[in-house]
Amino acid sequence: MVKISTLLDLTDEKLLEAYQKATLLNLDVTFIEMLTEEINNRGLESSINSYVS
Repeated sequence: MVKISTLLDLTDEKLLEAYQKATLLNLDVTFIEMLTEEINNRGLESSINSYVS
């Protein structure tokens, strides 16, 4: 998978917010996978549940 350098520029909070909105809006699966990969790279997997209702 290609890494987009702008994902690296997002704060943890903004990354999790982007993930939440992407999943709620049923955006492209590839985009959500990219967000998920970055969340995993940062070790934020446990934080996902607090952002997704």
